[in-house]
Amino acid sequence: MGLRFCGFFALVLTLGGAAAIAGPGFRCSLKPISGTEWIPSRFSLKFADDFSGAVITDMVFGVTVNARVMQHSETSYMLNWALPKLAVGGDAGRPKPRFRAILNTANHKMSIKAERSGQDGVLPRGQGHCEMLRSLSLLAQNEG
Repeated sequence: MGLRFCGFFALVLTLGGAAAIAGPGFRCSLKPISGTEWIPSRFSLKFADDFSGAVITDMVFGVTVNARVMQHSETSYMLNWALPKLAVGGDAGRPKPRFRAILNTANHKMSIKAERSGQDGVLPRGQGHCEMLRSLSLLAQNEG
């Protein structure tokens, strides 16, 4: 009985975790527009169903991190995240950069700003577009 319960509990946790990050997904391409430091250029993001969080994967480095999400307006969301242990352009030994992005879900445009504690000068900024990824559940809804 104990083994069956453990198996059932593991199944519930697995399905519950999958549902937690089962919201809309996007693939984004950004270009720098100011500053001299690096910004993420290609990444994917997957919102939680309730838009309380997101998972971001940097497609260049293959690093996956959690992001905080706050609704910015009726159609836009602000995302905050950091890419730990990422040394880009002589960053070794410096505080890790944090990124703040705004995604407009109506026109799929995104703006991004990098922040680093104790950094002076022009902050790196970027902008670009995000393509909405069609999930299997959306495809099933369209078929029916």
